Amino acid sequence: MNVKLSEKILTLVLLLIAVGALTIKDAQELSPYPIGGASVETLLNIVSYLILGFLILTHWKGFFYVGSKGILQFLLMVVILFSVLWTADLPSTLTYLRGLIRIYLLAVYLAMRYTIREQMRFIAIALGITSVLSIVMPVAIRGFGVHQAPELAGMWSGIFGHKNELGYMMAWSGGVALHLGLSGNRFQWLLWPIVGISICLIILSRSTTSLTIFIVMICLLPFYRILKKTNYKLQVIMVSFAVMLLISISLLLQANVETLVGASGKDLTLNGRTDLWDYVFASIFERPWLGYGFYGFWDSEIALAVRQAQPWASNAHNGFLEMILELGFVGFLIFAAGLVRFVTMALNRIISVAEKPEDYWPMQMLIIIIIVNFSEARLLGPSWNWLMYVTMSLSLTLSEHMKRKKVLLMNHEGHKGHKEIRA
Repeated sequence: MNVKLSEKILTLVLLLIAVGALTIKDAQELSPYPIGGASVETLLNIVSYLILGFLILTHWKGFFYVGSKGILQFLLMVVILFSVLWTADLPSTLTYLRGLIRIYLLAVYLAMRYTIREQMRFIAIALGITSVLSIVMPVAIRGFGVHQAPELAGMWSGIFGHKNELGYMMAWSGGVALHLGLSGNRFQWLLWPIVGISICLIILSRSTTSLTIFIVMICLLPFYRILKKTNYKLQVIMVSFAVMLLISISLLLQANVETLVGASGKDLTLNGRTDLWDYVFASIFERPWLGYGFYGFWDSEIALAVRQAQPWASNAHNGFLEMILELGFVGFLIFAAGLVRFVTMALNRIISVAEKPEDYWPMQMLIIIIIVNFSEARLLGPSWNWLMYVTMSLSLTLSEHMKRKKVLLMNHEGHKGHKEIRA
């Protein structure tokens, strides 16, 4: 698709805002606000709405066409929107709902205007800028982007305000740059330094989950090549085994992280999370079907008993439990159906389309999301994580639709030619 340079620049601005490259934050305990104050975030939100509105109006037909293909994503958005009717905390629901709508609109736009490979290049640029800023600013400004609190002393937070956020975003940065670099991209000379910087920042942040994500992605690259050479039944068995092994290893590493890395400064172990999850499960089964509303639980009076018992908890520390808590089993089952479809389409892309490592990215991206959401609530929200999930899900759906359309057209042409020969 031929996209004008001006539109590409606007797209990059939207992604830079979404990834947090323009809201530079010092270590969280020093200041919770970006440089320039809270008004900077408000201004950037307004700018992103204006740009997005302009781009959608310019391509409104294509926007509705692509949006209509993602039925499961749209149904989930409907449940989220209607959750304002039963939320336990209406102000919080309305506040975060605005951001989620913007993320959804941006996801549809990206899937509409750019192929998966083009999206990866935009992502690599946006995340590459954040990685460079996250290493340049602490070096240029003494003490900036480094935690001072005793339990986190010396751990880097870069421009993201917290070490876990830095580590997580660098896993994305290193991952996408690695896949593009291995695919023989013409900007290899720029991609490999980004991979190196991202790995350094993961180590400096001491985020073991992020390091686990990156190592798993590297280990899976040769597995995908083997996958293409086997029959379909064996492919299903191999993928199932790999996913179960992946989950087991990730949980084992997180459960024993303090033993493995010593005094890591990790302020919350898996055992601490399981204590919290007992309270979360009890709350879920009080409202099992529709939940407490989008972002409607933790700041409500209903959550008071949980907060008193677990004063450090501001979320479920598990993305899947957090979704059930907010949207009930109705919302979660819609998401689960979309997740199964995502896995199917990503696997089909590896088997039938993949020629370079960049073609494995949809599956690798899903692995990032799954691993991190075992111990953190990063699944549903106005965030980079949800933007990437919805964008890729819509892109894969659109790709499958176009492929089926092409096959039908070829069959029709073949049938027509056969009739002409017979005549």
